[in-house]
Amino acid sequence: MKDKVSQVCDYILDRLESGEYKTGEAIPAARKIAQEVNASFAMIQHAVATLVQAGILRSVSRQGSTVREGWQNCLLPSNLVLFEPDRPWVPGFAELLKQQLPDLRLSPGFKRGMFELRTTLHVQQYRNEYLDLAPYFREIHGDGEEFFQTPFRGFRNADGSIYGIPFIFSPRVMFCNPEMLAKAGIPLPPPDWTIDDFLAVITKLKTVYPPENILNYSYAVYFWSSFIFRCGGRLIDPTAEDPVQLDSPATMRGVETIRRLKRTLGPNIRHDNYMNFVEGKLAFALSEREMLCQLKHSGNRNWQVLPLPHIPGGTAAMAQATDLLCVRKECVNSELILEFLRFMLSEKVQDYIAEEKYGIPIRKTSAQKSIDLSDPRDRLFLTEMDAMTAEYELGFPELTTLVQTGVGYIIENDSLSLSQALPELANAIRLFLNIRKNAPE
Repeated sequence: MKDKVSQVCDYILDRLESGEYKTGEAIPAARKIAQEVNASFAMIQHAVATLVQAGILRSVSRQGSTVREGWQNCLLPSNLVLFEPDRPWVPGFAELLKQQLPDLRLSPGFKRGMFELRTTLHVQQYRNEYLDLAPYFREIHGDGEEFFQTPFRGFRNADGSIYGIPFIFSPRVMFCNPEMLAKAGIPLPPPDWTIDDFLAVITKLKTVYPPENILNYSYAVYFWSSFIFRCGGRLIDPTAEDPVQLDSPATMRGVETIRRLKRTLGPNIRHDNYMNFVEGKLAFALSEREMLCQLKHSGNRNWQVLPLPHIPGGTAAMAQATDLLCVRKECVNSELILEFLRFMLSEKVQDYIAEEKYGIPIRKTSAQKSIDLSDPRDRLFLTEMDAMTAEYELGFPELTTLVQTGVGYIIENDSLSLSQALPELANAIRLFLNIRKNAPE
């Protein structure tokens, strides 16, 4: 049970996040808040002083306390921030959190939390901001045999430290709408379909539907890297003598594949509109099992899944989707870290996620409860699991920006020669990495 001061802080923060208390404006007087929450004047003053010290509020002489600009970026000791707090599984999760771990506060209005649930690329590029969770994980779960181990691969450093623990994960597959295909006279493609088959299907779909209703084409790294991985390419390989792999033949073939896809779709593409698939307005969506949660809550049962198209001379690999548990280095409450991990990895929480069909729970027994082995659509996620990879190796924000912006620019500008543009980008990144490596502390 939280103490009264913490409860008053939460009361004020709730009204900040709802927009009732606005940036730059004064919050109600302490005596008014005291009446609203049935607390003493001294308690309210203590809570306000706590939020002033945290940078949330500003104390102004004779004017009371006002809301600071940029309060969303402040770091509070017990805030839990989810990267997408409006997902349909979150309300039920929030109730479990209140019951089981009331010392943590779910904070949808904040951009950073002491405790966070983040995506693969975010965690990898900001890894230096997060604590090593390996000793905490070992203290609770030993060798972790009750959890899948493959999803951890992209989040361990060479020294064995873990900067993000998978909460859920999924291989990426191709969702398809069989009704939309049928209306265009197209049968459901077979599991061994190729990239040429896919492009032929898109060409035929364009005779019936506009491009924005065909595929959730995206600039996001997960989208185009899936095709690069499928071709056997890499972005960065830290084990190689030359770690920059953007100009390798396999990676160049992957970028050319995405260009072919974009050319086939045409110039007027609406980007990353996967929710159109949930609403039955999109023929294909490159996505992960997290999509099942949206489909479940929408009542949409008209869907199928396929492996990503095979690319001749390539591999079966695709980009892994992962939601990761992270704790910032500023956290000094070791006991709360342990409680957070116990809660998030507990059978109760993992079973709830399993019931919601949100990705594949990292706990094996929960995954078994979630995946319907009698449904071939669900079985595909299991068969594709071994081929997924989270090894982007984009270990800091500047590198991510260079790669994401550079590759995206090359893909979008079809007039650029790949044999010239990708080596130029790769050399620029080599120079940048060398400067960063040798720069004085």
